[in-house]
Amino acid sequence: MFSLQTEVQLDVLKYLNFNQLFSVKQTNSYFCSLINKYEGELARMEFFRLEILDENEEIDFKYKLIEPKSVVFEFTLNDQLMKKWQTAIDESIPLFLSESDIKPLVCIETSVVDNNYVLKLPKIPKNIEEMIITRCWLGQLFNFAFTYCNFNTIVFNREMINILIYNDKTIQPKFHIKIPNLSPTKETFENMLDLIYYQLASSRILIINFTYCEYNIEQYTDILFNILINEGNKFPQIRLRCFKLTRLYDLIIEYITTTRDCSKMITYIDLSFIAFPNFKINERAENIKVWESNVFNEKFTRFEIANIYDPRVRFAFNIQVDKRWKSSRVHTIYYIFKQQ
Repeated sequence: MFSLQTEVQLDVLKYLNFNQLFSVKQTNSYFCSLINKYEGELARMEFFRLEILDENEEIDFKYKLIEPKSVVFEFTLNDQLMKKWQTAIDESIPLFLSESDIKPLVCIETSVVDNNYVLKLPKIPKNIEEMIITRCWLGQLFNFAFTYCNFNTIVFNREMINILIYNDKTIQPKFHIKIPNLSPTKETFENMLDLIYYQLASSRILIINFTYCEYNIEQYTDILFNILINEGNKFPQIRLRCFKLTRLYDLIIEYITTTRDCSKMITYIDLSFIAFPNFKINERAENIKVWESNVFNEKFTRFEIANIYDPRVRFAFNIQVDKRWKSSRVHTIYYIFKQQ
């Protein structure tokens, strides 16, 4: 192994899981240094869920409290960073954002029952010591991998994260989450967007629940549409939970039909909570199939919309109609490519 080039050693290490990498690190200082240097490219320690809760509310699971000061970190603070941090302290820039007064708790859940952890970081760091502790724990969170996350009304403040890791090339400030579940409020919506664009690495599916800001969701339609047509490489699937996004549906239809390049578009879109009181199938619909379920008194419709420039590029639509309430819901829109 020592005789191999660094690139080859790195390729071998990529086949190891986190526990195996940890064992290799214990063998000697060379491998410890090598793994630490390239840890962003290697397997990460995996947890089940990341969540930000409010200490003021009841927590319905058992957990172990992590005291931030209980871990010793090696960190060098230069004069430039000291000055930047002190300014943030003086201006009381928060680490967490919410529409109400909160006592944030960062919850790290494992797949083992009653083996969960809670990290209590300051909402607003008040001194340099708290800044150092917060910065080092954020570095740990960025190095972990999570299956799920729930950010419900509380979110990390990107401004403070950028201050904490200013000019630090050793940290990539992105959360590695397979299925992020976000529930923005009116006050945190823009910060949730920052999270989507800048603080999330590639995910399997992105879920956004608009329950807390549905009354003014129309003003964000264009922003959501931009995510749908440009973030497909980062989020292959997306699920939007909201009843008031009918204009977004119309924009999707128009884009699929008229675009010359949909290579960046998210290829699987779930709009299962968008309701249409008088739904009509688009005039360009092809391969229409309709069937009914007498058990649930529902009717289902599937059809395809083809691109006018390349008819092989098309999306399939699945529509559910509740005959009792005479309303329709778009369940899924997904990309298909047909060879001709």
